[in-house]
Amino acid sequence: MNLGGRKVLVTGGTGFIGGRLVEKLVLECDAQVRVLVRNFAHAARIARFPIEMVGGDITDEVAVQKAVLGCDTIFHCAHDFAGTRHQQKRMAVQGIRNVSEAVLQEGVPRMIHVSTFSVYGPTADGDLTESSPWRRPGDLYTQTKRAAERLVLDLHRREDLPVVVLQPTIVYGPFSKSWTIAVVNDLKTGLVPLVNGGDGYCNAVYVDDVVDAMILAATQPDVLGETFLISGEQPVTWKEFYSAFEAAAGIRATVAMSEEELRKASREQARLSNVIFELLTLVRQPEVVSRFVMLPAMRGFLDILRDHLEEERWESLKSRVLGNASWDHRQTSGSIKQIHVPNATRLALYQSKTRVRIDKARKRLGYVPQFDFEHGMELTTRFIRWANLA
Repeated sequence: MNLGGRKVLVTGGTGFIGGRLVEKLVLECDAQVRVLVRNFAHAARIARFPIEMVGGDITDEVAVQKAVLGCDTIFHCAHDFAGTRHQQKRMAVQGIRNVSEAVLQEGVPRMIHVSTFSVYGPTADGDLTESSPWRRPGDLYTQTKRAAERLVLDLHRREDLPVVVLQPTIVYGPFSKSWTIAVVNDLKTGLVPLVNGGDGYCNAVYVDDVVDAMILAATQPDVLGETFLISGEQPVTWKEFYSAFEAAAGIRATVAMSEEELRKASREQARLSNVIFELLTLVRQPEVVSRFVMLPAMRGFLDILRDHLEEERWESLKSRVLGNASWDHRQTSGSIKQIHVPNATRLALYQSKTRVRIDKARKRLGYVPQFDFEHGMELTTRFIRWANLA
């Protein structure tokens, strides 16, 4: 079975992985592509293709049913990274439920759900396979992805939902916000610590390999209800990962630090956050706050807060304390060479020496990564320079 001439729906098609999927479906598979678009302002990348775009949100049951109607294959890539905790959970759980129920109602033959290897939580050293246990609860992203994955697999067992679940690892490449654009921005605006010299394992995978795995999952027989880890052929170290981005951006901004040094820096930033909050609370008058936040040192401290607070907490802080005082994070980036201290989830990720195995995907899907890290970074470097990120 192939996707030539078939009508497929992509949710999250204006995003990083979904956008690349749309490109390959049109250019390489000759599929009839429909995309459920929540915000047309974000659709410029895919608007150049002869595709159908349907306005709507996956949390809108009617919009989802309209989008699914007449499709042969559903690729579910949508995830809300920017919303509040409630919005992210609602998008993950209610959204995937709406898509799954529409698939069952319309009798769609196959649905591909893009999950993440983060569902396994902080991974132990050694091999990670699809049979590895999910360890202790993780951050919000992990929790929402776990909930969505449990839901679709439960629907497969109870109602024969024709779903295949993919669990990509560290996906980098052109237009990746988390593992390309953010990496370069961190290098430009401060120091990036390499935990224990960066000797932990980074299971990186180039975006095209992930998209190829999605297409294989949509076309291979006898894989419904299965879960597949998707990664590169071999992991690289975090030192190798960040060194490649330093070379791409023409920046030297990594520094080796021990776990204890990073934990100490994290505690210091937490203490500093409390001090700043108390100071700002004391000077609630708008004219005082506006002058206070213009001080170079204070603007640097606010940069640190902005980088390490969740969006919801930061917006709450701004509204309750800063009021209408002007503060632009972009104006102060780089003014103080701060250390981008990783949160607990990232710290565990950077320290682990987990090797993600792709044996099952290789055997059942026919998945063979086409991009080693060197080749993937060649293309990623072109994007970084084309996008004027360096």
